[in-house]
Amino acid sequence: MKISKSAFVTMSVTMIAILVLFQFSNISAIYASQAMKNANAEQDITITSNKTIQASKLHSPSTYETALIGGKNNWETMIAEEWCIYTKQRYYRFPSLRDLYENISQNCKLLIVNAYVIDSTEDINILISLAKRGVSIILTSLPDISLFRSYPKLMELTGVRKIEADSYYTNGMTVFEGFLLGGKATYNDMKKSIPYFSLESGTKTYISAAIKNQEQKNIKNEELPPILWRNYYGNAFIFCVNYDFFQDHTGLGMLTAMISETTGYNLYPIVDSQIVICQNFPYLSNENSSRISRQYFYTSKAFCENVLWPDIVSILSATGDKFSGMIAPKLEYSDSEDVSLDSLKFYFKQTERISGELGISGDQMESISFHDEKILYDTEKFKQLAPDYDFTVFSPGNMPESEYDYYLNYFGNESVLSNIRTLVLPKEQEHKAILSFYNTKIMSLACTNNGFSHADKEDLYLRSIETALGYSAVSLDFSRVIYPNGKADDWTTLSRDMARFLDTYWKNFRKAFKQVNISEADQRARKFFALYYNYYRRNDTISLSITNFEDEASFLLDLADEKVVSVSGGTFTKAEKDKYVIHADSKTVLIEVAEDLSEN
Repeated sequence: MKISKSAFVTMSVTMIAILVLFQFSNISAIYASQAMKNANAEQDITITSNKTIQASKLHSPSTYETALIGGKNNWETMIAEEWCIYTKQRYYRFPSLRDLYENISQNCKLLIVNAYVIDSTEDINILISLAKRGVSIILTSLPDISLFRSYPKLMELTGVRKIEADSYYTNGMTVFEGFLLGGKATYNDMKKSIPYFSLESGTKTYISAAIKNQEQKNIKNEELPPILWRNYYGNAFIFCVNYDFFQDHTGLGMLTAMISETTGYNLYPIVDSQIVICQNFPYLSNENSSRISRQYFYTSKAFCENVLWPDIVSILSATGDKFSGMIAPKLEYSDSEDVSLDSLKFYFKQTERISGELGISGDQMESISFHDEKILYDTEKFKQLAPDYDFTVFSPGNMPESEYDYYLNYFGNESVLSNIRTLVLPKEQEHKAILSFYNTKIMSLACTNNGFSHADKEDLYLRSIETALGYSAVSLDFSRVIYPNGKADDWTTLSRDMARFLDTYWKNFRKAFKQVNISEADQRARKFFALYYNYYRRNDTISLSITNFEDEASFLLDLADEKVVSVSGGTFTKAEKDKYVIHADSKTVLIEVAEDLSEN
């Protein structure tokens, strides 16, 4: 069969064109993919800080429901104020008990006070008078033991029968069932010296200390040193905290749990978000390869792509958690290693494949002078390699606020941080709030746990934040894997720790609360801040009314030996005995409850 010259030319041109198109499609696939565009950046921010319920709208000098006593910069008072904002309570802060007593609101039902402002007979008499008026009192810390000895009325108010020891070394503690989410827990590593009180028979203990050789000392369980207890005095409940829970955000959950113990039920809003944050991963350079090669027989780049990435995806797939990765373009900005275009393509496509989310990290391994250089370098590289991708999430890590604040607030539309709408802060950074607005548009979410570690104190912290907010953000910092300092940073060990945390310690909360990425948590937090609510109970029906309702809202309902039967205007999830998550899809919700006759 002969082929004419013209036909041959036509076929040849066609084949060449197909080959070129095929090759071009491979080269440009990453740019045609939606992976190179951030869908979150294309969505408008509908809830800004001026549309939410913040301190300015709750701070009420005449109609407050909750009074706070303490200095403006006192950490216990700051925790209490933050808690009032989350629970939408009108509050007012006074410098002293005398100032409160001279300006008492008829609406005041709760007083939160720390030990530093109680130092006289007058102070104790004011507390007694308030209790007789029906104002419940939470002592976030206790006065010095000498005041208990000097003022018998203080012992009577707090339900203390006898002072066994001014200071007693305890060997841990037990949190009893039903107080915090997560059930009963015993912590053997939380050792501390505390005053040892014996309590009156009418008190109720929620947390008690453990002591060494209890049986040999012939001390019964009910006689163990109390750490957190409740007394009823006058017409009010008096809660006493004999530990430093309020030196960090552990105090938030303690406040919520104590309030639930003042009534037969408690209903309050939560964020309903569980986040896994991979800090400094994906990693786009090839630094420290000689060290990584000795340990894993891979270059840094190959190790991240061929070992870390498959392991991370496998663990998250097994637990059902969502991937939120904070990209580290480089970690040493004085190093000559450059960002790898191949790595960038790989991670963007792979993240799109698993419906994950990418933000950018602020961490770097060198001196503070390199932070500004990092922002400028990252800006240039992403304009060059991914010009259509706008980052909306920034996790500053070790970058000081003074370095990134300028780029978030004043720099304009020129940097890699220009379109940020969510800031992810390290745990307890400079006593900042767990949830807050960084500015009018940017939402700030704090990390709550290190996913490579789970000590007793961290577990109590997790339970407390979950109780208060139905929120946790687990941070996994992969810079320690790329720059290991010893056996503890070996990926074999860390991957096991990561899987154990997600599948064991976090498991109880996963069934109760939503697993989301950072941007989804951002939206839930904005809706949480926007809503206001009222509720009341008539017989077996709890009526919930929500204003500033935005599509959905979540609440935690804490009952006492009751169960939820049905919900109109929403759905419900049982978190554990007596505790339910209410998912509202209407601004009016009716919750039917009944006596719970089951044991579990």
